[in-house]
Amino acid sequence: MNIDTDTQWAYWDGLRTFYENKKGYLQSQIGNPDGPSKPNKKFYDPRVWVREAEKGMIKRVTEALEQLGAVGKW
Repeated sequence: MNIDTDTQWAYWDGLRTFYENKKGYLQSQIGNPDGPSKPNKKFYDPRVWVREAEKGMIKRVTEALEQLGAVGKW
């Protein structure tokens, strides 16, 4: 287990997954699958996609803590 590399990948994978799921909303500031004049700010706001990346890292760290028998031991 290389937790540093694993968490880097988990962070990236969370971001990549967000992009793939919201691709139609991330091509311009205005205009998306919901309509040509619909805004996309809530999708490209860094707080949104950074949070999705963080969720991926949280999941991987939780798995590592379980595998190492460290859950609840701090």
